Amino acid sequence: MDRYGLGVHGEGMKWSAIRRWLFWGDRLLDERELPEWERGLGESVDAYEESVDRHAEEIVDASRPQDHPRAAELDALSLADMMRRTGLGPAASLFARRNSQGEFASEPERVSVLFVAQQRAQENSVLARTGLELRAHRVVGGVSAIAEGLAAEVIARSNVRFRSATEVTRIAHDADGVRVTTNTGDIDAEHVVLAAPLRAVGRMDIGDLPPLLREAIDRLGYGTITKTAVQFPSRRWRPGYGTTASVSQRLYDCSVEQGGDAGILMSYCGGEGGEALGGFSESERISAIATDMRKVHAIDVEPGGAFSRSWTSSSRFGGAYAVYEPGQVTRYWEVLRRPVGRLHLAGEHVATCTGYMEGAVESGHTAAERILTG
Repeated sequence: MDRYGLGVHGEGMKWSAIRRWLFWGDRLLDERELPEWERGLGESVDAYEESVDRHAEEIVDASRPQDHPRAAELDALSLADMMRRTGLGPAASLFARRNSQGEFASEPERVSVLFVAQQRAQENSVLARTGLELRAHRVVGGVSAIAEGLAAEVIARSNVRFRSATEVTRIAHDADGVRVTTNTGDIDAEHVVLAAPLRAVGRMDIGDLPPLLREAIDRLGYGTITKTAVQFPSRRWRPGYGTTASVSQRLYDCSVEQGGDAGILMSYCGGEGGEALGGFSESERISAIATDMRKVHAIDVEPGGAFSRSWTSSSRFGGAYAVYEPGQVTRYWEVLRRPVGRLHLAGEHVATCTGYMEGAVESGHTAAERILTG
């Protein structure tokens, strides 16, 4: 961001497991009312989070979670198992489920505890190394400006050639090189880096893949997210992140700390809720979410504009980002990160920081260094 002269809006918000308000039934509860709604709500959610986080402290190297002394045991457990062990009440269970649907884009039954511990260990190592506080920021001009800056720099400094409307159908590779077959012709090269989601890679005919790698490509979990942004002429809602028991799941102002009277509310739906919404048209999703937003915040005006995106329903993605399900860290983590001759996988699904832009950049560095050093 410094390299491309990009800034952020305001000072950002401190991250918190407990959101600032809860919509349950027909009631909108704030931080002061939540303890009255369910006794010990904050304490029980904290206890649940700590029951998961403490396993992160036992991971020496976040890039090798399979070396955890209890790797098989923790990988067999799901976040839902930890929820049951902690004995969460109804509201605390909703917060825990929404946290799983939000951070991992998946239901807690489908998230490995070892995977979460690995993610926490990675996060903790970054915070310890930098001394930074974990805060949520928004990039001036949109977060896409980071990717656009990276792309522009690569294009300016490299002999990059693009083939539009090109789909890879087959990859053959041996000790001498690779041949990539596409619908617009063949490409011969020394190496091939597949920087694409595994759902797209799985549709390619790739020769001589180890059986376990083929299985990992076909079966690794992917989260499901549908995000719907709705603009209203005025900001008639409570600030901060909120949790709902309704179709919106999570609501927040994605135009916070920006000027103007109008504002944009974002619904962030993950897991089964995000997948269900992805089965509807964009206009149907917008209608359902806008109606829910108006009910939650008692908004009595019509929206001025909206858009909705479902990554699950896109054939080029097949999901939002990777989530290692119970049993998948110990089985797939290492094989996905091991090259097969001149064939390399790249993308957030093979990074230490799994998910998000950071993981994609990390995996690109890893693949490039591996190729350059032979």
